[in-house]
Amino acid sequence: MSTTILERFRLDGRVALITGAGQGIGKAFASALGEVGAKIAVADLNPGLAEQVANELKERGTQAIPITVNVADPQSVETMVKQVLDHFGTLHIAFNNAGINKNSAAEETPLEEWDQTFAVNLRGLFVCCQAEGRHMLKPVTAKSSTPLRLSSLIVPHPQKQAALQHVQRRGR
Repeated sequence: MSTTILERFRLDGRVALITGAGQGIGKAFASALGEVGAKIAVADLNPGLAEQVANELKERGTQAIPITVNVADPQSVETMVKQVLDHFGTLHIAFNNAGINKNSAAEETPLEEWDQTFAVNLRGLFVCCQAEGRHMLKPVTAKSSTPLRLSSLIVPHPQKQAALQHVQRRGR
């Protein structure tokens, strides 16, 4: 018997960890994966947002847990992965979505702001991939995804973002 396309996208029994899941793209992705049967670890720097999203998912019948994490801190990331493994027993999908956006022109961006942006958006991504990969590389069925930030392809006018201005100019 033939299965439909939508049936092929079911993730029943899979465990997904989503950073930056308290709002925006991360929240939407958590909702989408929950709709197709995944168990969700809602990770966010803001514990209130993580709790709120996890509760919304639970109300719709999705197994979900909130996790507070600072992706720029390797120990916090290790703790996050441990919490997922302790609660669900495994990890199949990692959507490393956490990121910050400071709106300032390159000529006015303080180095502290530049460093903070890269600590979260690049270092945090690397730290998450490392910690998740240590577990996910064991099973053959693991999947990992890193979202392409739309703002790196679409000029976010009128905001000026020092970290993206070079990328945007080169891409045109």
